[in-house]
Amino acid sequence: MSSPRHKTTPTRAPRGTLSPEAIVHAAIELIDRDGLDAVTIRRLADQLGVRPMSLYTHFRDKDAILLAVTAELLSRFQWPDPDLDDIAWLRQVMHAYFELFITHPAILQINTPSDGVGEVEARMSEQIYARLARLRVDHRTAIGLLATLIRFVLGCATLYPVRRAWDEDPQHWERVRQQWARLPAEVYPAMHATTVDFPTFTQRDVFEFGLDAILASLPRSP
Repeated sequence: MSSPRHKTTPTRAPRGTLSPEAIVHAAIELIDRDGLDAVTIRRLADQLGVRPMSLYTHFRDKDAILLAVTAELLSRFQWPDPDLDDIAWLRQVMHAYFELFITHPAILQINTPSDGVGEVEARMSEQIYARLARLRVDHRTAIGLLATLIRFVLGCATLYPVRRAWDEDPQHWERVRQQWARLPAEVYPAMHATTVDFPTFTQRDVFEFGLDAILASLPRSP
């Protein structure tokens, strides 16, 4: 007769060691490893070695944890040298956003309800709007410009993991050129003409090109 199997249970964390910071850091590890869909109260509790109900002592629900994850990742934002001129500073800020999003791509999928502007987001926006004010950009243009920049960075970061394989394939753009060259010139004259000196772009090249094009509309620092 075989001996009865014993169900194993995760090792429990020592009493009093659970904290909001520990929960958030565990959530980030889980998201980076297994994706946003892997985040559940039970999975987090298992990872932390606690009972699921313990997490509700610190957060009301999963959405609150994800909001805290977003705030934590944004708090790791690397601000540029404050002595840079305003446009160079703005360019570096957008670079830092881009690096944050491609390092933690799941953050792009977090879309939880919020009661208002978070403290981290407010501090970041304040610094950016202050720089735009120094460039004597009017309020409407400043708000529209920052919205455009953020949407551009988000779009580039969202496409990055999908199209990164293009950068790793040295024949990718040559195949594109050949495909365009086979198009009938009388129907697609503009596309056909580009195949004579066909440019190539990495994903970062596209990001740099677009960022420069947007920032080119700004006046130079006074």
